[in-house]
Amino acid sequence: MEEWDEVEVPDNVKDIFVEMKNTAELMVDLAYSAVLFREKEMAEEVLELEEYLDILNYNLMVRAVLSARNLKDAERITSILQMGRSIDDISNAAADLAKMVLEEKLHPLVTEVILESEETIGKAVVSPDSELVGKSLEELDLPTNTGAWVIAIRRGKRWIFDPDEDTKIFPNDTLIARGTRTALERLKEIARGVLKVVSHG
Repeated sequence: MEEWDEVEVPDNVKDIFVEMKNTAELMVDLAYSAVLFREKEMAEEVLELEEYLDILNYNLMVRAVLSARNLKDAERITSILQMGRSIDDISNAAADLAKMVLEEKLHPLVTEVILESEETIGKAVVSPDSELVGKSLEELDLPTNTGAWVIAIRRGKRWIFDPDEDTKIFPNDTLIARGTRTALERLKEIARGVLKVVSHG
């Protein structure tokens, strides 16, 4: 498990808050993916991210309190801490889902609810003939071209969670993506080599 106490934390309240929001969003996406595909490694990643978010939340509280100079500042800080608590609650819920995956205590209804959501999670296996091969996520701009966001990539036995713009796609990669059913179906067809990526640049 990664030693989060060795990870650098942003040094101001705004940046910590943004990092908390982004981390919680990733946790929810990965938790849903873990549920849908019964992926225990994804579930374990969610629990690791929960530890990181707890550290972010602690640092948010410390820096917010230290920044208070008067009553007006204190009132503003209260609202920031409340939002931080709300984000922490979301991350705890994602962690609870992850624990159910690891303990194999999932009711089929949980999967059904996720699949019936307007925006859901899907997977696409990249064919060697796909236009995706050899290109980075930045070059492909899949959110614009398909409406789907790649949140993780499985490459053989290795997982790449929250891939960055420089991450390149390889043949036989399994892409885990978030989007509407239409967006995910388009991504699958591009991954199979049936469709081409439409460039907007």
